[in-house]
Amino acid sequence: MTFWAALLLGTLTAADTPAVAITFLDVGQGDATLIESPDGKRALVDAGRATWRVREKLQVMGVDTLDLVVATHADMDHIGGLDGILYELPIRSYMDNGVPHTTREYRELMDLVEWSGVPYVAATARTITLGDVSLRVLPPWPEARDQNNASVGLVVEFGAFRMLLTGDAEREELRYFLSLGVPTVAVLKAGHHGALNAVTPGWVQATKPRVVVVSVGAGNAYGHPDPMALRYYARYADAIYRTDRDGEILITGRQDGSFEVTTWDEAGKPLTRTFPAVEAR
Repeated sequence: MTFWAALLLGTLTAADTPAVAITFLDVGQGDATLIESPDGKRALVDAGRATWRVREKLQVMGVDTLDLVVATHADMDHIGGLDGILYELPIRSYMDNGVPHTTREYRELMDLVEWSGVPYVAATARTITLGDVSLRVLPPWPEARDQNNASVGLVVEFGAFRMLLTGDAEREELRYFLSLGVPTVAVLKAGHHGALNAVTPGWVQATKPRVVVVSVGAGNAYGHPDPMALRYYARYADAIYRTDRDGEILITGRQDGSFEVTTWDEAGKPLTRTFPAVEAR
């Protein structure tokens, strides 16, 4: 095992089978998700609002190279931390939604992408290989009129284990993703930080997540996550985790579809719950 929890925390043993490690970083009111394949290939999806925050966490985790960076869309709470990442880390490829934004931060980021020389990958319908892990790209809704509904979606697959990320996609884009075909998943990241406009009963019924993760800041001014949205997720999910309450959330998914969720208490002790492989729901 090469990912950070195995090295630093000893939560896995040498006898364990290979696993994909997905860490939902606690970056406050924003998104940042690190995906690491069993052979150490890494992808970072979004980077929160502040460079120092996500960079510090990656340093602690021993991340010195990124094989792929994905900006799901160009809002500040998703791209704000990317400038420091591009300055300081070797990055093998960069993907965003291809929809220009009007903000200064977006323009400066795109200048930095060009300056760094990192290859740009368009968010078209494709599958990207990250070691033994596959990332199926759900391209942005072509009729989107705002950044949220032009989010890049990603289906992360490692054998029978699947996870789905949808950025801040709202109901209109979720319907588009459904038209492309989305699978049932073990883990679903709640769209738009748990907002009600980013979930429908049909979406939850189609994806049937066993675990939902909400990336959200404590005491945020938006009222995220919405109580009704949480009730939608709870109809199928066995557990809901939140970065504002749980801090960093580590998912370790195995090829047979089983997985573990690890958080840490205030003393740094790991708290792990195991989810065995099950038949498709």
